[in-house]
Amino acid sequence: MRDDLSVAVYTLGCRLNQVESEAVSLAFSRAGFHVVSPDDNADIYVVNTCTVTSKSEQKARRVIRKFASENPDSLVIVTGCYAQLNGPDIEALGENILVIKQEEKSRLLELPSYAGEFDWKSGISLKKEVSFRLEAAPRIKTKFDFLPDSFCFHTRASLKVQDGCNNFCAYCRIPFARGRSESMDFRKAVDMAVNIEKNGYKELVMTGVNITAYENGGYRLRDLIREILRSTSDIRIRMSSLGPYDDFENFEFFISEERICPHFHLSVQSGSDSILKAMGRKYPAGRLKTITDILKASGRDPFISGDVITGFPGETDDDFMDSYDLIKECGFASCHVFPYSPRPETRAFRMKPRVPERVSRDRAEKLASLADQLYLEYAARQQGRMENVIIEEETVLDGTRYFAGLSSNYLKVHIAGNAPLAVGKICSVKLDVRNGAVFGVL
Repeated sequence: MRDDLSVAVYTLGCRLNQVESEAVSLAFSRAGFHVVSPDDNADIYVVNTCTVTSKSEQKARRVIRKFASENPDSLVIVTGCYAQLNGPDIEALGENILVIKQEEKSRLLELPSYAGEFDWKSGISLKKEVSFRLEAAPRIKTKFDFLPDSFCFHTRASLKVQDGCNNFCAYCRIPFARGRSESMDFRKAVDMAVNIEKNGYKELVMTGVNITAYENGGYRLRDLIREILRSTSDIRIRMSSLGPYDDFENFEFFISEERICPHFHLSVQSGSDSILKAMGRKYPAGRLKTITDILKASGRDPFISGDVITGFPGETDDDFMDSYDLIKECGFASCHVFPYSPRPETRAFRMKPRVPERVSRDRAEKLASLADQLYLEYAARQQGRMENVIIEEETVLDGTRYFAGLSSNYLKVHIAGNAPLAVGKICSVKLDVRNGAVFGVL
């Protein structure tokens, strides 16, 4: 294959998309492509899309249209959840755009191996050749063939152990885009974790749509975590988003485990029982308080965050205050707050009464302000503590050069010093908190 071909990968959305983009980038890199920034000229652009909100789709369209119009001789491949549900609309954005649905995304892993056979004169001709080859190729890949053991864009490794969702919440398109819940083979997941540690990574993020839904051969998430801890020696493990459905009481064995990062992100959505019921969430609001109490029982003062939707159809001022009070009572350290976004094909799309967008945004701003306050309180409690920080980048803050990294409890820490620190490595520092900014003292 020619050695001057390049690929750029642009990712929107969740950590799961990021892992899949890493696998695609690695496949191209190992086939001899140069993996370049989306800001650079490339022969192929891969856009991995999200459909969670209308804003994420709007951003995807802007990016796709830009790549296609500014690079007519390049091929723009669009995949991901938005591509799964709105493929014809996307292809209409440009003649050199090829849509590969989410369910077919794993075929991208094979594309680099025969890319040398194509005519690279124009994006339109390239689209025809790639499309023909992909349609003719046997479908042999699965959701769990996205298994990068090294990473182009992240210093912390991720392992996709679960995909899809069976909940079909009233507001969400993800089950339509990613299908029913599936879990990675138990032994394969453990072996991948061992291999990632051997490759020098110091942190492993367990990733999925809802990793608490993991189930394979009778093994649940807690069994998988226990076996990974037993099979590895020092890599630390971080959880991605956790659903409140599973039996958290049986997670106590690892909550206090030193190699489990004391950082837990919960899919909250609302603190109102009536809104949770309308959303199709199968738990009461009080369940979230029970879970946060369990997480805090470790005594490690974990960083607890959550997703919250404001302005869901029918949400009253009292319903919103139930959410506000619950977040405050649980002592969350952060919140990702989203004004409700009507999504086609979902049950909530036609629900009434609609909450005015202005009201929904105002509620989101109030919750975001509360989250900022709670973060400051959490950060202040970390003053003087010793923390292990993974170095992620060099940066400049207020004219001073720092090494920036992530602590086990999800704080961005700036470390000053003359001695160089290696990206991807862990160093132990004493935390110094100043007006919410966290610094590390070697």
